[in-house]
Amino acid sequence: MPSIFTQIRNGSLPGCIIHEDRDCFVILTNMPHNPGHLLIIPSEEVADWYDLKPETYSHLMGAAKYFGKATKEIYGCPKVGLLSVGFDIPHVHIHVFSLFGIADIDHGNAKPSSMQERELEAEKFKKYLSKNTEGGLW
Repeated sequence: MPSIFTQIRNGSLPGCIIHEDRDCFVILTNMPHNPGHLLIIPSEEVADWYDLKPETYSHLMGAAKYFGKATKEIYGCPKVGLLSVGFDIPHVHIHVFSLFGIADIDHGNAKPSSMQERELEAEKFKKYLSKNTEGGLW
């Protein structure tokens, strides 16, 4: 059975996709640490980041860097978190989220987010993308 992320990408489950290309897609999580909490997900279902093909890993890190800069600009946060855990879903997903304090890293502090809330945050990233894509994304 496809992972929940693949089901979101193929439209069989609702989700808020901000970007997608051949190798990855970017969504807003439904359990954000802070508004604008993104997940960067490879198209291929791989359980652990260290098992990714080198070119896929490189592509994900390029996306993480791009969306990390976007997060910093959009939310004005002092730091941006980058995290890959994967206990909950065995499909690599890289968390990128604003950090205003060390407690923002704790998954226990994440709060549910409605689709409407995620769509509002997605608009911020889409606006950023529309202004910052000359010459490709990364």
